[in-house]
Amino acid sequence: MKIITFLLAVSLPLAANSLPSEKRKNGPLVQDALSPVQVSLQESSAVFYSNETSKAFLYGTVVSDDGLIMTKASEIEEVESYYVRVGTKKFRDPVVVARNDIWDVMMIKIDAEGLKPVDFSQARDLAHGTWVVSNGATERRFRRPRAGIISANKREIPGGSPAVLGVGLKEEGGNLLVGEITEDSGAAKAGLKEGDKLLKVDGSDIKDRDGLIAYLKDKSPGDKIKLTLTRGEEELTLEVELMARHKLYGQGKTRNDQLSGGEAQQSARRTGFPMVLQHETMLNRNTVGGPVFTLDNQFVGMNIAAVNRVEAFAIPGKELSEIVAELKKSL
Repeated sequence: MKIITFLLAVSLPLAANSLPSEKRKNGPLVQDALSPVQVSLQESSAVFYSNETSKAFLYGTVVSDDGLIMTKASEIEEVESYYVRVGTKKFRDPVVVARNDIWDVMMIKIDAEGLKPVDFSQARDLAHGTWVVSNGATERRFRRPRAGIISANKREIPGGSPAVLGVGLKEEGGNLLVGEITEDSGAAKAGLKEGDKLLKVDGSDIKDRDGLIAYLKDKSPGDKIKLTLTRGEEELTLEVELMARHKLYGQGKTRNDQLSGGEAQQSARRTGFPMVLQHETMLNRNTVGGPVFTLDNQFVGMNIAAVNRVEAFAIPGKELSEIVAELKKSL
């Protein structure tokens, strides 16, 4: 009886001090305050739904009035087939028209006209503490805005080439040798063996480890390269398909990562971006890909990674504009 009385004494003050649901961060009062930005999210973001489950799994950013949408490549390629909603309209049969694996973005085309793309001319640097708004959860037809704040300067997030061979490299006696080979990598499937001496890549001499890594930097997962090597007295040329780094090796986890829900919440790829805008917004891997706006509806970037339970990365608007212009050249 004493224990029950004690628990009641503790729980009653806690209950009295908790916020009512309508005043919490995703409650009606907050949603009403963000309603002007909700209109922009509704018009200029796309939602991707799995055909298999009919569940939303990713957002996109509308970049042209005739149906071009940018989104996160490494997430969308995991889903076999999908459809898209922009506003309240549903679009079947989206088509992948271009991609950039350095930035982990993909350009999708839907059969649409009269869409409202984001305004790249609004993009600007933001001071720390500036409020920004992203897509949170989505209902069938309506977006729910989620607020956050800018928390760091624009910066590069290193992480190496997004495409890898899947081998360790050793320099011995002026030679570049294959070290440990990762299971299920392109190198393993191509038949490379530990101790092979690498001579050429795509016909060009390999001088050292750094030279080979630099050559791979501009390659994408799925690209194939030809490696000329010697194995004992035999010279061989093997074709190797490069694989995405994050798929082969995953990413190291910090204490904060371990408390953030793991793979179900965090983006699989969270590093290796040439430039990001960091904001403190509680997103997850299913709520990236969409636009980021200020409270006065200015477009400032596209979410590219849910890093942990409180941090998110966005491609800044200026950089995204340049990526879109480059990808359009290939259409």
